[in-house]
Amino acid sequence: MGKDLERTQDQDSAKFVNPEFGRSLRQLRIAGLLALLIGGWLLLSIEVPRYEFVFGSPQPLVEWMRSFNQDTSLVFLWCLALPLFYLARRHLLDQNAPVLQKIERWLVSGRLGQSESATAEFGFGWVCLFLFVLGMGCSLGLQSRLSGLPPAFHDEYSYLFQAKTFLAGRISNPRFEAAPELFDQMHVLNDQPGHFVSRYFPGAGFWLVPFVWLGNPYWGYAIAHGLISSLAGLTCRDSAGNGVGMLAGIVVATLPGLLVFSTLLLAHHPCLIGLALFLWAYQRFDRNRLLWEGLLAGTALAFAMWCRPMTAFGIGLPYGIHFLVRTLRRKQSWPEKFRDMFKLGGPILVGLLLLLPYSAWTTGSMFVSPYQQYTQLHTPRHVYGFANRSRGEQWIAEQQQAGVTLPVVEAYDRWAEELTPALAWKNEKNRVISTGQWTLGIFLALITIILGFSLARRCDQNWWLLLLSLLSLHLVHIPYWYDGILHWHYVMEGALLIALLFARISGVLIYHWRIWQRHWLSVWWLGLWGIGLLTAFTTFEPFWRSPVTAALSEFSFSRERHAAVQNLLEQIPEQPAVVFFQPDPTDLHIDYVVNSPQLDAPVLRARWSESLQSRYNLQALFPGRSLWKYDVAAQKLERLPAAQGESLSGD
Repeated sequence: MGKDLERTQDQDSAKFVNPEFGRSLRQLRIAGLLALLIGGWLLLSIEVPRYEFVFGSPQPLVEWMRSFNQDTSLVFLWCLALPLFYLARRHLLDQNAPVLQKIERWLVSGRLGQSESATAEFGFGWVCLFLFVLGMGCSLGLQSRLSGLPPAFHDEYSYLFQAKTFLAGRISNPRFEAAPELFDQMHVLNDQPGHFVSRYFPGAGFWLVPFVWLGNPYWGYAIAHGLISSLAGLTCRDSAGNGVGMLAGIVVATLPGLLVFSTLLLAHHPCLIGLALFLWAYQRFDRNRLLWEGLLAGTALAFAMWCRPMTAFGIGLPYGIHFLVRTLRRKQSWPEKFRDMFKLGGPILVGLLLLLPYSAWTTGSMFVSPYQQYTQLHTPRHVYGFANRSRGEQWIAEQQQAGVTLPVVEAYDRWAEELTPALAWKNEKNRVISTGQWTLGIFLALITIILGFSLARRCDQNWWLLLLSLLSLHLVHIPYWYDGILHWHYVMEGALLIALLFARISGVLIYHWRIWQRHWLSVWWLGLWGIGLLTAFTTFEPFWRSPVTAALSEFSFSRERHAAVQNLLEQIPEQPAVVFFQPDPTDLHIDYVVNSPQLDAPVLRARWSESLQSRYNLQALFPGRSLWKYDVAAQKLERLPAAQGESLSGD
């Protein structure tokens, strides 16, 4: 009798919920069973052989600890406890307490189109502020572990180069015409007069400008992470209520992969700002068709394209198809249809058209982007598509036959592998596995996707679009030979989509478990997420080592090398100076020739080659600057002869 009364009370309190997603109990049970069967098969396929080996060894306990799998072992033990959580029925809190009921009403209110009366006492704006501070704080906390160290990757220096160019009020810079090849820099075009410019699209550079001006570009990425967390919260709040929105923001703020990339000055976080704003504005525009919502969604997607065009295209493609189909099927006149198309498509078209003059200013041709030109001239084997090495080498041969010598960065260009179907499959497996590892954990990410596809029929179409966008993002990056930084960075923006799906599905599951009087299943479900965070951010020897710590250590290696060289150059007694770097032929991924766009720093960094002494009088090229040479392999800095015309070798 008491249990029946409790069930009735729970069902009454659930009237505040709109269970449009997963109303069919049978469908939900089938979806849950399917997810557990597939996820369980994954766990058993890894853990059963491990336990067979453990129990067959002379020291089972030692081997059990030694063979602990960070991705599956702890999750497997947690799954073994699932029956206990299912059978537990005792309430930890009084379900009829007025305060608890008031909180419940707030958690399930706030959806787009719902009356705001239930949220008047505590609006979601305060939650957005909390999510922003949480995301920014998590990013700053991780950045503090690398405080004071310069960037790690060539790409980061190119984005800084771009931001400093914009900060100086320029789109491109004059190059050092007397000997331009001395200042060739990785991922910077330096092949035509007046075109000394980053190869990358301008979005990330524009985002960096105010923070470069303030003196700390990394602040921009912490702020970006906070904004993305807030926008994720708004997106889920509009479709599923305050509780799901708050969960989505917290998940995004604490995602290990996003936090790791917030320590790198790359285009991912600026791109994610555009994508997160687009997702929020589009679902509102799809419902209301208001002018400001369409313009905001289109502008946000255009900005994402200015950061990472292929990523923005991959995520935006399903939305574009959905928008066109919905618009064409709407019962309205053609002028009204075109007006709706303009609201969303107008800013995107303007954004694309503005890239034409940008290309003209940076390459000399409106129809050749700096990215495209750099690839053709310096890294032709890195071209997008299958058979990239073969096509690149064919291009080089054709240019040589025409009497054109390409300035190919040989060591870096030859790093590219030939993309075949086998390599593409291997890369995609790496990206999928890494997506799980750097987001919710492999097991939880897998069952989230399965539940998403199983239950999406009961959800509004915007949630179907998240799944299709995640698929599209992976598909458009298959034709690239490299799987990415941490085997992941090309599809890193998919982490936002997975977080939104997880929060939405969590809301559905917790709602139904509440009705079924299986409250402890919610603890088990969120415990899976907690295990992912635990193993990502902590080290517990000998069981697991934090992948976040491992990634930061990997980045620290090149950061510390750059810092050591930077400190050495700052101690040069005779400044201004020029330091010629003799590269280490065995090291492809650290290049110390990085300069300001105006080449006006106290110490300039130039490239050394053995033919310099016969081609140039370096002292005449750099009057008033002392000349130095740094041997990267030997880590040795030496003063070069200062007398004009004297050979660099001292002969």
